[in-house]
Amino acid sequence: QPLGKKGFTDLDGRFRLELPVGKYNIRFFYPMFNSKELRNVTIKAGETSSIDVALTPQKGEMAVVEVVESAERASEATQILLRKKAAAVTDRISAEAIAKLPASDAAEILTKVTGVSIVKDKYVYVRGLGDRYAKTTLNSLRLPSPEPEKKIVPLDLFSSETIKSINVVKSYIPDLPGEFSGGLVQIETKDYPDAFQAKASVSTGYNDQTTGRDFKTYKGGDWDCLGFDDGFRQIPDEIPSGYINPQGVMGTGGYTPEEITEFGRSFENVWNAKTNTADPPVGLGFMVGDKLGRFGYLATLNYSHSYQTKTHEQRTWYCIGYQGKQNIYADFDFSTYEEKVNYGGLLNFGLDLSPYHKIAFKNFYNRKSTDAVREYFGYHETWGEDIYDRRLKWSEEELYQGELRGDHYLDWIKSDIKWRIGYSEAQLEEPDQREIEYWWDSEAQTTRAWLDSPQSGTRFFGDLYEDRYDFGLDWKVDGSDLLRLPVALKMGISYYWREREFDYRRFSYTRGPGNLDVDIFADAETLFAPENIKEQDGFILREITRPTDSYDATERNEAAYGMLDFTLFDCLRVVGGVRLEADDLKVVTLNPYTPQSGIEDSAVLNDDDTFPAVSLIYSLTDSMNLRLSYSETVNRPQFRELSSFEYTDVSETESVVGNPDLVTASLDNYDIRWEWFIGADELLAASYFYKDIRQPIEKVQQATSAGMRRFYINAASGEVSGFELEVRKRMGILHSYLDTLMLSANYTYTDSEVKLGPDMTDIMTNTTRPMYGQSNNLANIVLDYTDLDFGVTLRLLYNYVGRRLDIGAAYGLPDIYEDASNWLDFVAEKRLGTWKLKLAAKNLLDEDIKFTQGGEIYRRYKEGVSVSLGLSKRF
Repeated sequence: QPLGKKGFTDLDGRFRLELPVGKYNIRFFYPMFNSKELRNVTIKAGETSSIDVALTPQKGEMAVVEVVESAERASEATQILLRKKAAAVTDRISAEAIAKLPASDAAEILTKVTGVSIVKDKYVYVRGLGDRYAKTTLNSLRLPSPEPEKKIVPLDLFSSETIKSINVVKSYIPDLPGEFSGGLVQIETKDYPDAFQAKASVSTGYNDQTTGRDFKTYKGGDWDCLGFDDGFRQIPDEIPSGYINPQGVMGTGGYTPEEITEFGRSFENVWNAKTNTADPPVGLGFMVGDKLGRFGYLATLNYSHSYQTKTHEQRTWYCIGYQGKQNIYADFDFSTYEEKVNYGGLLNFGLDLSPYHKIAFKNFYNRKSTDAVREYFGYHETWGEDIYDRRLKWSEEELYQGELRGDHYLDWIKSDIKWRIGYSEAQLEEPDQREIEYWWDSEAQTTRAWLDSPQSGTRFFGDLYEDRYDFGLDWKVDGSDLLRLPVALKMGISYYWREREFDYRRFSYTRGPGNLDVDIFADAETLFAPENIKEQDGFILREITRPTDSYDATERNEAAYGMLDFTLFDCLRVVGGVRLEADDLKVVTLNPYTPQSGIEDSAVLNDDDTFPAVSLIYSLTDSMNLRLSYSETVNRPQFRELSSFEYTDVSETESVVGNPDLVTASLDNYDIRWEWFIGADELLAASYFYKDIRQPIEKVQQATSAGMRRFYINAASGEVSGFELEVRKRMGILHSYLDTLMLSANYTYTDSEVKLGPDMTDIMTNTTRPMYGQSNNLANIVLDYTDLDFGVTLRLLYNYVGRRLDIGAAYGLPDIYEDASNWLDFVAEKRLGTWKLKLAAKNLLDEDIKFTQGGEIYRRYKEGVSVSLGLSKRF
């Protein structure tokens, strides 16, 4: 007698059924796989029976499988099927594939995607276009960025434990935002399961140049280990909210010398670094979810604490000398010590009103703190001798998104309605960044006297807050019955509003009147001890906040689109339409103390744009597609790029300033892709792409009285073109014993060119050059072996990143390039019932990361080999 009982596997293919005592036949199904039946499975009272089942992919021609929204998107096979049915050129990676990687966040995951590279461990480059050309959505909503220099969200904020799938969209269709350039990274977080699930995990590891070695840190707050500054680094209550203006400097008023002395003494006197030992990294995770009737929930929590050290990093700056010779301007030995705390999670709820009406409320939160000590010493041409510099820096990045969404299918008119309402916020706090400089004795390897320089004795405080409100409505109507043709109409509207507040405050301890009655050879905490902060013969506090150290920015975007999706001759699918957007962007850079009268610059962009797009998908066979697409899109300036706020990063020795005169860049995009879906998880693909960019926004150099600085311009034009090759194939084609061995490989060749325009001829060394961060060659090779009988998975991953431009130099100096690099990782997993043991080794080759300028070393460092061991338990 059939029970008629059914269940679903979780994200890892595991399942649980509760059955009465007896014997049963159990059948297993999965789209595009052969089903399998286990007969006479015995269920005994009070005992748990474990069953392992392996399904084999179907061969040859198969009927089309219609994928609906409720399909389990966590598996590799489903992601490939979604890619096959997609209207745009896409590359997808599933939770199933993510679980096999050594990756801990979205940035590391994306290094395995065709045509994608990651710069500075968190910024995504798609098809050679930099991070300003890439956009990220979380559950279909754009996110604000907690970083003042970037519009894209740093992808190291997204833990791999929270991700269900990542989809990189490479060609544009009208239901996507019109600001589409290199690609759109769509991150989907995990949904609630169909039955109760719980999972706990713990991990640790080792890095050969960090763990167990000397690690420099400094005195902080009591909550540092939780990623919070408890107020220890905040501006003291004694410091007034207004500008600290000495008495008599700006006419009447101002603060007396006695008051300013007390202000200077009120800051925490922490300047020195201390040496500890770097502990092994620790990771903790917990997940629980269930479906209770029509209601479902999922909660996850992840915490990690780690150390990272880079010692003896070489950085060399050059200048043009006699007869154009490239001479050393500064040559430093850098050491950086970072302690990182990262935690966050999901809290998702769902309500199935009926099979056709569903509502979900999703919440994502992440917080990342970095506590850093950075030191360097070496020769500097400006001083004519060796100097030493130490910087203490704490930063907190916080990101939250809440989304209420609904999905409703109206059977009587064959239409699907989806709506979403979202709120997101991003925060960045950088309290009390301190910097001190000394003369350096290179022979004794110790500091000498205090160096009276503009950076020495400074304290900086920065805050950024950005929030965003979203609304969207999509309506898709199936017109097949009405028109007797396979056609669908999709239309929608969207709206978002975002606003940002950024404030920066600067202080410096400088020499006061009279002779300096202080031991200038003493350490910094003795140097700036309260008794040495005095009106005469000591140090005094000066506020050096600039009139442009604050900006407010807003953006409002209203959009509507319409598109048709229809099939001709049973083999040609046409997806085309147009999107209309009205975008109003405003950035006001102002004096933080006189916001009404102190406006320095105001940048206003009011764009009304039309974005046409068409995509043709020709089905050569049931398993083979040929795609052609064309679209017109834009790339808008970022808030930071429009603000005249100037920031000096001492590690780069150059300041960066925005340009209120920037305008929106426009692009024409062309894509061709051939793809052959050999089996459920196998494919071959080849792609060609071309982008024509008008007035691309570029960062260039400019000489000022204070030295070189970087700023933004609209270049004259730019072009990007290239091709991609991809293969996923089981090695059973060579021998049946190798059917459990999967080869995945992809290669991307990209060529780009930017023309800066005639006004930059006298400044930039090369006014025609590649785009920043673009590698001509990218390659990934993955060998994946799985033995279900023994519960073992082995994976070897190789990644190649070709030479790419880092900085376009000026005044005759050669451009700076990052040399090509090779990366090799290994992952091994062993399942023991409900337990899973995971061993991962990263960067096994540990090559030098090198940047060169005219063949000479500009920067060189190592990241070290990392090994991690994780243990998880499912309940």
